[in-house]
Amino acid sequence: MAEMITQTSPCIEAEISGHVKVVGVQAIGKDVTVKLLIRNLTTKCKVITADIKVCSILYTKKEINELHKETRKIRLRGCEEKEEPLTITYAQYDGLLTADNTIEVTVVYSYEPVEGTLIIQTNVVLDNPKFEIKVKGPIQMNKPAKAVVVFTNPLNQVVSDIVVTAEGSGLLHDPITVKGGSVKPNETIKIPLTIMPYKAGQRHLLVDVTTNKFQNAKGYTEVEVQKPVEKNSTSESASAAAPSV
Repeated sequence: MAEMITQTSPCIEAEISGHVKVVGVQAIGKDVTVKLLIRNLTTKCKVITADIKVCSILYTKKEINELHKETRKIRLRGCEEKEEPLTITYAQYDGLLTADNTIEVTVVYSYEPVEGTLIIQTNVVLDNPKFEIKVKGPIQMNKPAKAVVVFTNPLNQVVSDIVVTAEGSGLLHDPITVKGGSVKPNETIKIPLTIMPYKAGQRHLLVDVTTNKFQNAKGYTEVEVQKPVEKNSTSESASAAAPSV
């Protein structure tokens, strides 16, 4: 989370201060809750206007979809600080995020008759759902090996159009893509993969999962690839172990 505070006038800076605090779990499928903290820096009572806008954005900060917009009037006694809760439900942002999973909260505070505004922007990045990668060993060079992606749907909706992409140096010459169908809430789906290791040693199998509800969830697992046993070496070992007559 990154926050940026801008005062457009030294007058407003002397009157009020503000901050946006993100609370709770920040994950796809969960409501996003923030608290707008606003403080009166003088002993005079004030009625502050808070113009609030919430958008999904790209990493470049370009706005893509407006998720919420409202105006609030906040009454403050002298030197008082208040917390104003704001919740963006999953239903409000479902299907409207970019691959960056970033929501921008912008609050513009103003107070008449003082000139200028206090602008606070906070970015909230939501975590994608987790999944497991299991590889059945032992793994040998130049022999096909089985792996499986295990995903349990944490959302209260069906997750469909599941696409798994796997890659890994020494494990796959080219990325492979497997379609996984759909999975109901709280149910688990297992998506099998086949890899063909071509280099020995410790390798990393990288997996990307994209669905209709989230994009580019990433994970990896370490894979130890063994060199193939040479037949000549095996025969020589056997001969050396045989007793002489």
